[in-house]
Amino acid sequence: MSGEILRTISRAITALVSECRMHFLAKGIHSRAVDPSNVAMVIVDVPKENLESYRAETEKTIGLDMNRIFEISKSIGAKDLVELSLIDETNLRIKSGSLEYSLSLLDPSAIRREPKIPELNLPAKIVLDAGEFKKAISATEKVSEHIILKSDKNSFTIEAKGDVEKMVFTMAPGELAEFNGGEARSMFSLDYLKEFCKVASAGDMLTIYLGTNYPGRFSFELVGGKVRVEFILAPRVES
Repeated sequence: MSGEILRTISRAITALVSECRMHFLAKGIHSRAVDPSNVAMVIVDVPKENLESYRAETEKTIGLDMNRIFEISKSIGAKDLVELSLIDETNLRIKSGSLEYSLSLLDPSAIRREPKIPELNLPAKIVLDAGEFKKAISATEKVSEHIILKSDKNSFTIEAKGDVEKMVFTMAPGELAEFNGGEARSMFSLDYLKEFCKVASAGDMLTIYLGTNYPGRFSFELVGGKVRVEFILAPRVES
């Protein structure tokens, strides 16, 4: 894989947890975890066809310190090739050019149990440039700790209300890559959304699925579509 893929995977997971189980499956790499507060979940998938080379003779699950992997990824160029391989049952080799790390594995059974991915039938679907969403999220920081995401047949709206200020960011259907006009309204913690946005750059695509006072799904297509990262975030029910 490329250094950019390694950095993207590790950055996405460390948005919520410091360690996780990583599954090397016949179809590719998969991981998921829930944050300690049970408010948000992260799901990461890298299909094998999006990797330069991939071999999993038997499906394998390992435990990883993702903070350490994220730090290692910072010393590897985005376009540099990275090879991950198991030295034995207790060590992972990370090799890129003349750089080589041996990282001790964690016992998967000692890591918090993985959550089931909830089945959510959410009526609103909004597809937009992740860079636009990041700008809107950044604009709300000084207004409120929570934001409201709304969808109706006319627009997708991001709204923040403070004691004396209000910010509204509205996108019409023609400004969105895809929009089904579904009715939805949910409030979410700004801190979580800010962390989610750190995995993406302008040009990456973000698909948001919303309901009314339901968890939201935020699905990012990253590294030119090679990595899919999805966050599921519980709403803060308005009083």
